Amino acid sequence: MSQSFYDRVSNSKFYSLGDKLGDIILLSLCWLVCSLPVVTLGSSCTALYYAVHKRFTDHSEKPVHDFFRSFKQNLLQGILITLVLLLYAAVTSFNIFVAWKGYNGITLPSWYLPVAVLLILPFIFTATYVFPYLARFKNNVRGTIFHSFTFSTMYPAHTFLMWICILASIALMIFFFPSLLFAPFTCCYICHRLCERDFTYAMILKDKRENPDKYKDETVDEKQKEEDEVLLADITRPVDENAGTGEKMGNKKSDLENADLDDIDLDDIDLDDIDLDDIDMDDLNLDDEDTEEGGTN
Repeated sequence: MSQSFYDRVSNSKFYSLGDKLGDIILLSLCWLVCSLPVVTLGSSCTALYYAVHKRFTDHSEKPVHDFFRSFKQNLLQGILITLVLLLYAAVTSFNIFVAWKGYNGITLPSWYLPVAVLLILPFIFTATYVFPYLARFKNNVRGTIFHSFTFSTMYPAHTFLMWICILASIALMIFFFPSLLFAPFTCCYICHRLCERDFTYAMILKDKRENPDKYKDETVDEKQKEEDEVLLADITRPVDENAGTGEKMGNKKSDLENADLDDIDLDDIDLDDIDLDDIDMDDLNLDDEDTEEGGTN
């Protein structure tokens, strides 16, 4: 049965592309509207991350519904975490300003400025993972902040890349206003790709620690694989056959030169192992051997 015009259009690549572009614009606008109160910025970022995850990992067809579902579920925790981060950033920023410029005639020692700058690191190493973690896992505020800081310190390269993406998106939205329609979603998608790798690896490690019997066969296979690699390396090791042959013939020749004919039992010699072509007859001095009369007959 031939497909209808609507079915052909809805199954086309052009329609799929338009559907994804529509989701990008809608989710970016949802993030923008829900971030306007500032204190709900964290909840909005959490909801955007959750919607992106459902859209591209679970292939959900209701991204806007997923956004507001997550926004409602994580609203309180998102506000609390946002207030904590904003307060800490404000205090440390003021501390850096005082250490640099002074305040009301108060000048701090020059060595304090690097210390004040270092105090901003907990904020830098927490803000990138805290809202993705909140979107993916259930925990209290303290546990969410602690584990987010742990993830960030474990993967500093990902933290650095995410900060570049965040700062570039902010600058783009400020200087190019139409980018508000796609910059939030794009930034979140890039951060999602980075964070999910780290979350997946952490969940595998946790499962291995809690269920070691489940991965016992895998451990045995890894050990067997290492043994096979060592054996394969020994088998495939290059050997100089000529050098080995020459060394063996040299040893045989030396043994013949130093041998006492009286001590040799001819019954134990396998003539098939001796290659007469490789023996230099000039090196064998038969005149010095004591043989009985008639022994040469």
